[in-house]
Amino acid sequence: MTAPATLTATWSRSPRVVIWPRFLLFYSSLHGLYFALYAFLGKGFAYAGWRTFYVSELLLLLAVPAFFAAHRARSILATPVGGVLLCFMGWQFLCMVPYLDAYGIDALRDSVIWGYGFFACAVAALMLRLPRSMEVTIQRYRRFAQLFMVLGPAMWLATLYLHDWLPMWPETTVSIPLIKGGDFDVHLAGVFAFALQGLGASQLWWVLVVLADGLLGVSSRSGLVALLAACLFSVFLKPRVGRIISIVGTGLILVLSMAAFDVRFTPPGAPRELSIDVLSEGLLSVVRESDRVDLEGTKAWRLAWWRQIWSYTINGPFFWMGKGYGINLADSDGFQVGTREDPLRSPHNSHLTFLARSGVPGFILWVVLQTVWAVSMLRTYFQAKKSGSQWAGVFAWLLAYWIAFLVEAGFDVSLEGPMAGIPFWTVFGIGWGSQLLVRANMTAARGSSK
Repeated sequence: MTAPATLTATWSRSPRVVIWPRFLLFYSSLHGLYFALYAFLGKGFAYAGWRTFYVSELLLLLAVPAFFAAHRARSILATPVGGVLLCFMGWQFLCMVPYLDAYGIDALRDSVIWGYGFFACAVAALMLRLPRSMEVTIQRYRRFAQLFMVLGPAMWLATLYLHDWLPMWPETTVSIPLIKGGDFDVHLAGVFAFALQGLGASQLWWVLVVLADGLLGVSSRSGLVALLAACLFSVFLKPRVGRIISIVGTGLILVLSMAAFDVRFTPPGAPRELSIDVLSEGLLSVVRESDRVDLEGTKAWRLAWWRQIWSYTINGPFFWMGKGYGINLADSDGFQVGTREDPLRSPHNSHLTFLARSGVPGFILWVVLQTVWAVSMLRTYFQAKKSGSQWAGVFAWLLAYWIAFLVEAGFDVSLEGPMAGIPFWTVFGIGWGSQLLVRANMTAARGSSK
């Protein structure tokens, strides 16, 4: 993909920022590397560093000077998304501060679910500041997608089958790699949407590989639903009959082959087997009751916890500011299932984490933030599509990726950690900055044509 001549950001000629271009380019490359390493290694990369200072904190420290050095703060914050994001993060901050003395580092660590929103600001600023930012982003992701098709499944299978033989971080049970099935499926959804929008290869063999890879994550219902939601959205925005037939046909071949040969196996450490029965039951159990105890048990546990959070916020004493950041919600609510060394801290729903920790106002601000971002992206997508811009596919891809992240976050502890949190806010920031850049250039183009 070649960017139009007008679709480029330029370096400021101000002598005050002469020293910053190389640093901004360095940070941009480092951020992209982090994105890839979280996708390939998962928790195995997140544990790099020291017990109280990991690689995610290092990147966040570098993001602060990168954001201000880009000199685009006013441009991105003086937007509907920027305004809501400031209100959202401000409210979350108010819900965190009272608990710093009591919980210390735990209050800060629980706060990354919203604190990582600063990455969106930094990425959006870089999209406006760096030359050819959108074109470079597409080129980098194309290379990532090609690698992920091979290394992604390999790392996921290594996590399942070779966990006891993989290297471990000292004094932990965290292997390198250690990937969650849901995170694997979310990135697979991003790769699928990328190709479906014509940004990468999309031959029949490639579709077969994507769908086969998706079946590897069948043990994660949330990841599988996230993958399907993103794929359906991508097809809906770009309904090419031939491509739909190839996707549906390939999927049917895989499913019918599993049924015909009664393919069944249980990966070591996986909660359930891979089979056509589990695949169908897993998907149907999302919307109705299942006869399988393993599926229905985890669903009932989640629903009971979610109802309790709803009760003590919507209808209870924690309506305004929730229980705050720092307290272990699993212990406080009586739903702890983790070990003493690795306890569960938040409900299996990142959206309800905001409700539990920051009350109804915090949850509403979270919903409004995502809605405003999505509306802005869709508006720019249709404007680009109407004008015949090749960048319409970029916005469709980012929207599909965003949907996959949010669906997965609705069923798991997802955005609370850097493995999904940093990639999510990265996608958010790329979309935010890109739509501002494209709309500005489209406005300029219309002005020059008059």
